[in-house]
Amino acid sequence: MSLPLRSLVVVSAAAAVLRFAVPAAFAASPQAVFEQVAGQVRELEVLDAAGQVLAAHSAVTIGGAQVVTQCDLVDGAAGLRLRAATSPLVARVAHADVRRNLCLLDVPGLSGRAADLATALPAAGARVIAVGNMLGLGVGVSDGVVAAIREIGGERLIQHTAPVAPGSEGGGLFDDGGRLVGVIRYRKLAGQNVNFAAPAAWIAEIAERAAAQSELRDWRRQAVVLEGEARWAELSALAARRSERAADEPEAWFWLAVASEAQSAWPAAERAYRQALLRAPGDVTVGLGLARARINQERFDEALAGARELLASQSEDARVWAMIGWIEIRRGQAPAAAEALAEAMRLAPGNTGAQYLAATLAVNQRDWPTAVRLFRQLTRAEPANAFLSIQLAEAQYGAQDYERALATANQLLALSPEHADGLLWKGAALSALGQRQEAIEALRAALARAPASPVLAWLVLGHTYYALRLFPEAIAAYREAEKFASHREAAQDSLGIALKDGGQFDAARQMFEAAKAKRPEDPFVWRQIGFVNAIQGRSEQAIVALEQSLKLDPKQATVWHALLESYHAAGRPEDVRRVHARLLELDRVHAEQAYRDYLLPYEAAR
Repeated sequence: MSLPLRSLVVVSAAAAVLRFAVPAAFAASPQAVFEQVAGQVRELEVLDAAGQVLAAHSAVTIGGAQVVTQCDLVDGAAGLRLRAATSPLVARVAHADVRRNLCLLDVPGLSGRAADLATALPAAGARVIAVGNMLGLGVGVSDGVVAAIREIGGERLIQHTAPVAPGSEGGGLFDDGGRLVGVIRYRKLAGQNVNFAAPAAWIAEIAERAAAQSELRDWRRQAVVLEGEARWAELSALAARRSERAADEPEAWFWLAVASEAQSAWPAAERAYRQALLRAPGDVTVGLGLARARINQERFDEALAGARELLASQSEDARVWAMIGWIEIRRGQAPAAAEALAEAMRLAPGNTGAQYLAATLAVNQRDWPTAVRLFRQLTRAEPANAFLSIQLAEAQYGAQDYERALATANQLLALSPEHADGLLWKGAALSALGQRQEAIEALRAALARAPASPVLAWLVLGHTYYALRLFPEAIAAYREAEKFASHREAAQDSLGIALKDGGQFDAARQMFEAAKAKRPEDPFVWRQIGFVNAIQGRSEQAIVALEQSLKLDPKQATVWHALLESYHAAGRPEDVRRVHARLLELDRVHAEQAYRDYLLPYEAAR
């Protein structure tokens, strides 16, 4: 029997009211869910051979003195244990479903209530609570919603918005009734805000699936060991053999790509990442690897297109936005890079990769205050990271905050007294502060220890000698810097000035004439040619060069002054008066001095 249309409307309206009202009335708060399930999530410690803790993660109790966690967390571990109220409990891997990255651990003596496993996937929009050992600080809670059920690599994963952090991996994702709906996946992705969980229904299948994966488990263990020992050629050979036997397996291609990338074999890495992506469409880690391979082959447009494809399903993944920012930096598109990196940092304020790229972009744009701020944040997050300290010192030096640059360099040297780059930036800061003898000692010590940028050390050393009027030493330092193609032009310009001021006029003029042939539109080159000719009494040649320099850049007061002197030496009083009038507009001090030196004699002669 069918209901009248009006009755159907009434029934539908009532159902809608119930559908939206009932959960609100009975949904438990995150606090209530946490109180119910917190004992089901345990702190898992990974130990080295000496029994020292290497890392802290999470695991979920599932009954039968067993817990479940991620396999990649425990691969190759010398020992495992769960924290407990009295004494730690030893754990060992019982079954490993490496394809789904889920492992069952036996934990003798484990007691307590097991998690209540949900058998169905949650719906998009459903509330979820993440419980895990976040940052190794102990079991904590956060809440969010199910964003979507995503198919990745042929498997359906739960994408959710509950914030997680390193240490959460292997923890539990619960619904508001306290049922375990998933095992948290977290790959240490620098604070990214797109999080996944493996469905709880997979837990019941681990043992059976693991029995069929013994070969894969052994192979994966070999791959992890080879990666940890940086034996890239062996890893490449191992992965290549596996990809031949199991061509449809994305992991074999992924490890082949990783090994190729570590050896900077970028075409091979690209091929392997592409094969992995064909077998695991939408996998962000693989897609970003493919982008890296293309970037390192300077195929930026293809890298950008691939990264933007990832946004179709991963628009809230900070890693993807950070990658786009990196590509745009390499493409020279600073505004687009800044926009992408800002989005990455909005999505994940703790994303150190995005912060580093944003700081690098600021350095490229000579935005030193922004670079200092970002590098300072990064060094606070990783105080023992020498590379970041060096970057901070460079940014502080660029901002002309030489005292702080020196302090940063000294902090690094307190940890590592022989650090070449710490010595370099100490020397640079000391030189800028006028402590030049100490600067020379630090720079010489840096060069003896092979800094990352020896050309920079030679340049700063040359500038320091030049400031002390030690021209032969400055010339020798600039000649060393000239050997490096990356800074050859700057070294040659400084060398030419040192030759000129050191009295080697012909050598200086030859150097600047050679530079003029390469840079005919550079006012600096014409200016220096003019200065050298003026010093040597070649007034007419000096006038030609100085006039050309001012044609290219008419706001050079010192060049107008030099031109006035050359006109005076050439006996051209009207030109002296004309240039003096122009100099008066730019620099009254220079103009008044020039008047006393060169115009008064003409006035007195009248």
